[in-house]
Amino acid sequence: MEMETVQECIGWAGTCLTVLSFISPIFPFLNVLKGKLNFEDTPGVFVTTSYVNYFCWYIYGDMIFSDQIKYAYMIGSGINVILMIIYLAYEVKKYLVDAILNTLILITGTWALYRALTIIIDDDRIVGKICIGTSCLVFLSPIQIIYKVIKEKNYILIPFYNCLFVFSYAICWVVYGILITEFYVVFPNAIAIILSLIEIIVFLNYRKKYPTIDISSNASSTIGIETNPVEESSKKEDAPIKMDEEGEEKGPAKPVKIVEKN
Repeated sequence: MEMETVQECIGWAGTCLTVLSFISPIFPFLNVLKGKLNFEDTPGVFVTTSYVNYFCWYIYGDMIFSDQIKYAYMIGSGINVILMIIYLAYEVKKYLVDAILNTLILITGTWALYRALTIIIDDDRIVGKICIGTSCLVFLSPIQIIYKVIKEKNYILIPFYNCLFVFSYAICWVVYGILITEFYVVFPNAIAIILSLIEIIVFLNYRKKYPTIDISSNASSTIGIETNPVEESSKKEDAPIKMDEEGEEKGPAKPVKIVEKN
């Protein structure tokens, strides 16, 4: 098998895995539409940052003539546009003026970014550096998630399958970047491998350490709390004994049987 064929196969494998990872954030937004999740609990800043990042990578893939990178991040940009439309739709209900302004910013910002990267900047190395910068902003999200999991001892916060997709496609892009000798493809995906691997390790470790998390409720009072039977028994022993009026110890209330007279 020729090296060019191997390069193409690895690139398209990275494209498929990348698209799968892009699809995963849609499900929380579907829960928003169904009323199962609060609008404020969705990562709006992350979606906006991801859109800018994916759009930059789309332009970079077009500039270096890589169809794999181009089409993967074109799909990612489209998915993030859909997610931002959901945000705008919810903002219309509460903040009409803000929704209109955000729509104008989205349209004009995308046009300005495209003109800047394709006409004003004709050097793919500069665009590659911009892609690395926007990728670093996207990397803040998993770092924040890892911090919250360690603080709250709640492994459910980590999107495990999404981490697997990111870990897999990042490996593909690193190999692909090495084969086409593109440092700007290798560097951010190498960081993605490290961060996703840390998330997977933290998820597995905390799931083993705190296996009794109530998945149906994300209340912080029930997350990561383990009961010790010795402490529970000592609490019962230390509790004051209640006495009734005749000086006898009060016990649990006995059930009363009601008999109906004919």
